[in-house]
Amino acid sequence: MLTSLPEKFVVDLANGIHVNRDHLRRQGERGGFFARMYDTLNGAAARRQGEINSNVNKGIDGALRWLTELTQAQARSNLAITRVNERILALQGDVTLLANYSADTREQLEALSRSVGERVGSLAQDLARIDLKQRAGNHVELIFNRWRAGRFGAFAIYGRCYVAMEELRWGVFGDYCRSLSRHERSGVIESVVNRSIGQMKEDAGCEASTRLDTRRWLAPAARPDAASLEALAYLSDWANAEAAPFAFAAAQRPEVLPLAVPRLSSAGRLTEALAVEIFADA
Repeated sequence: MLTSLPEKFVVDLANGIHVNRDHLRRQGERGGFFARMYDTLNGAAARRQGEINSNVNKGIDGALRWLTELTQAQARSNLAITRVNERILALQGDVTLLANYSADTREQLEALSRSVGERVGSLAQDLARIDLKQRAGNHVELIFNRWRAGRFGAFAIYGRCYVAMEELRWGVFGDYCRSLSRHERSGVIESVVNRSIGQMKEDAGCEASTRLDTRRWLAPAARPDAASLEALAYLSDWANAEAAPFAFAAAQRPEVLPLAVPRLSSAGRLTEALAVEIFADA
């Protein structure tokens, strides 16, 4: 079965329940494909055909009960959930105009409205999160493309890593990290660490595990730019030798390295330690 079929069927079922004169009723059975879908989804809901037909024949209560079950079991797409929600809201508005309608019907509509409304909210959050994830991925690509293109060339190799991570922390990537659980966040930060290690070893012309004199990682660029270095100092004014020794070393380039920073370091060691400090609170 095409996955779009149950979605459309649930919407059609919702649209088939409407107010007529002074009562709610379910629209009569359609023939052909709709009827076959009806039979198929009855089976999918693991309900006996006779029981389903009996409930539906009782009118609105049975139809709402089945709509509730199918919405929970079959409707997955934002389109289907949104349209079912719109129909339920319209039914609630229509029902308030009736002089006599059962308390059970009202309660079923309210319960269904709450359930579907929660699904709409959850799907909206999922869509927003997917959009944020995509934009965060684009942000990572942008920053590392800049690094590869030499846009951070005014900084020492380790300073470039610091700048890249700060750019990410202050941008949409940081927003995305803050929306994640601790476990999920560690995974996306690990990908940034790996990209940074690769770029640092490429800039230094060595392997990721090669330990070099840390001063080499901190050596000034061939053509340092005063304005860029001033900006780097400002960006890192939160870092100090005790609380964030690796960030302090990368950005402030002190004459004496903090005790926590090893005198021989690999790209992997420096990058991992820097990520811990910069993304501590994302």
